[in-house]
Amino acid sequence: MGLAEYPIMVVVVAYGIEDQLASCLDALGPGLPVVIVDNGSSERARQVCLSAGATYVRPASNIGFAAAVNLAVHDHRRDGCDVLLLNPDARLLPSDLALMREQFLRQRDLAATGPRLVNPDGSSQKSEWPMPSPWTALASVIGVADRVIRRRFVGGAALLLRGDAIDAVGTLDEQYFLYAEESDWQLRAVRAGWRVGVTPGATAVHTSGATSSDQDRRELLFNASAERFIRKWYGTFGWQVFRAASIIAGLRRLAFASGGKQSKATHVRAITHYWRGPVRYANAIGDTP
Repeated sequence: MGLAEYPIMVVVVAYGIEDQLASCLDALGPGLPVVIVDNGSSERARQVCLSAGATYVRPASNIGFAAAVNLAVHDHRRDGCDVLLLNPDARLLPSDLALMREQFLRQRDLAATGPRLVNPDGSSQKSEWPMPSPWTALASVIGVADRVIRRRFVGGAALLLRGDAIDAVGTLDEQYFLYAEESDWQLRAVRAGWRVGVTPGATAVHTSGATSSDQDRRELLFNASAERFIRKWYGTFGWQVFRAASIIAGLRRLAFASGGKQSKATHVRAITHYWRGPVRYANAIGDTP
């Protein structure tokens, strides 16, 4: 069975970077139903979408990643259809998507799978990460989280979700405006008895961070989503453990930072966010939707 006959729909949430959106759709090629949800309300993105033969959806405002995905899934997904979440700054070839689909066919308990991620120059990115938790944060203080935390989640730049798992687990949690929604969904799936993992042999080129040019805001949204995730799954006490460990880990990284002023500024921002509380800090400066 070819990809065109296999029940997969592709969801791309766009916000600017129209050139990369065009490259993303060009790499994916024709034959699959693709829905573009344009949170940036860009006329050029609409033209790129229509030229590629994709379905274009423009919300009334920037509704966030999770809500945009859910909008596409609720309105355009057929029953039982798998869903590929694809960042506009990622390039995934049909042959790599076919490998991911074959992984689903071989492993019936696999709820989500992604490719190996590489930078445009071919160097490797991390494709899976330790699942966030208070214990993960504590392990990060001494730099051993990757070695000792067994529960993982797959990065969301190119993530194939099994249709049966979507039907069982539900769609993304819209309390996350940006970040943590893919790890939250995977944790829900794992706790319901599913597995997640990277597909051997499949590769996607990912221009990390290209979907946002405002690094300060991106980091604050990331940390605010981390707080929401930890509070949801581990409560107030778990959040306080995670917060304290994140501050200590940030101080440790700052002390040994070797990347110059920009690297040190990143660590200082993280420490500031967690010291003040990311959600409270974001709300205070009007930076969380």
